[in-house]
Amino acid sequence: MVILGVLALILAGAIGVVMSIVSIGKPIRLGISAVLILLSAGLAYADYISIQGPLAFQKEKDRRYKHVIQRLKDIRTVQLAYKRKYQKYTGDLDSLENFIKMDSLEVIRAIGERPDTMTNEEALLAGIISRDTVLVPVIDSLFKPSEEGRIHAFNLDSLRFVPFTEGAEFELDAGFVERSSVKVPVFVARDSKPFDTNDPLQVGSMNDPKTNGNWE
Repeated sequence: MVILGVLALILAGAIGVVMSIVSIGKPIRLGISAVLILLSAGLAYADYISIQGPLAFQKEKDRRYKHVIQRLKDIRTVQLAYKRKYQKYTGDLDSLENFIKMDSLEVIRAIGERPDTMTNEEALLAGIISRDTVLVPVIDSLFKPSEEGRIHAFNLDSLRFVPFTEGAEFELDAGFVERSSVKVPVFVARDSKPFDTNDPLQVGSMNDPKTNGNWE
């Protein structure tokens, strides 16, 4: 666009010089002026589009990526719970969904009322409260219906799908890496159909035992 603008200025200058030297009739002069005005308007519009296009793309990208990030966070939440119970991650979306639907987690609950003047440990030692381990369904343990700060509500049926795509599923992989002669579980979940192909989202890594997302 800069090159076109420079060429247009050169052309307009050359025509201006010619018109000032050569005697040209009024109709021709008006016609040339009209062409230059149309050319200027066309360049201005093209310049506007060249600026607005990337801005609109970025705005849509931000809107979509908020939902993709939320779903990747949900996958991470389930994976961490899966690891707590089975000491490994799963690389299968069906297994991840079945874990949410069918499995349970151990939750330690306090029985009794702790005085405000005592800590939990002090109340336990004094016998005022006791602890009991109960099994709670995974979905009830991990996701609360009224959880604040979410971009969209948790929906198990759509967990595997990348938002704003026609059924594209997240890529999920899991395994182990060796650290100090110890096998450490790892996983990665990737957006299989990113809106911006130069900036695909993922959480976790198959090369390093980290669970952060690449947007964090």
